Amino acid sequence: MARRITIPVRSFGSEVPVPTVPELAEWLKGMRGEEADLTTYRLARSLDAQEGVTIPAAGGIFYGDRWREAFQGMADGVLVNEPGIDPTAVVTDARYIQARRKGAWFSLPAPHMLGFHDAYIGDAEEFSETIATGYARLAREMRDVGVRGHVLIADLADEIELEKLAGRKIVFFPRNPETFDLELLLEYQGDLILPAGELGRAPDLMEQFRVRRLILIAPDAGDLAAAAAFVDPDMLEAGGYCEEACPDYWKRLVDRAFISR
Repeated sequence: MARRITIPVRSFGSEVPVPTVPELAEWLKGMRGEEADLTTYRLARSLDAQEGVTIPAAGGIFYGDRWREAFQGMADGVLVNEPGIDPTAVVTDARYIQARRKGAWFSLPAPHMLGFHDAYIGDAEEFSETIATGYARLAREMRDVGVRGHVLIADLADEIELEKLAGRKIVFFPRNPETFDLELLLEYQGDLILPAGELGRAPDLMEQFRVRRLILIAPDAGDLAAAAAFVDPDMLEAGGYCEEACPDYWKRLVDRAFISR
């Protein structure tokens, strides 16, 4: 009889649409006595659908709004004064999510996706380092209250961001690996993240770089079996990033995350 090996499922985030006013009002009735707003609602909904996910992540691109607000010295996304960080709101989010799902990660856009501009420092590299340093501090503040780690959704591989932020507790998620510089990413990150349909790229990349984990996005059992032909199952994860129709998305992913041997 074949042995079934369950493959861990990792979330890279779930996008949540803005609710109607009646939906938000009904939800807020159950939040009396707690600090809550539209972003809190979207964080909660992003996590609710991830039942059975081994490594859940609250948030998504939408959570960038909260981090924009945490950067001080900005005016409409332009740095015009001494840069600073106010972690109060993100720490409140961290405590709220940890109370609902201990050990959950957070997902949000990488620094280059926040659209910040400089009118104060006067040096592009120093400005990028300043924003990345602010990210590192906010992430650390959230980890101090129990957040396991952060997913940074990225459209491009920015070397300053990778150098300052990539690590075991901050994972960069390339939203479009076809146009993303995976080679640069793998110089800083040990997780190789690929859509299941691009599994054929994995052997060459794993030969060039020291990969500690292969994460296939939205795989089925056949994709995972094909990966297990050249990767130890202990190095394999099924990843997901839900942009719409999330309630069924995660259940289907969890149900398919296994290999038979």
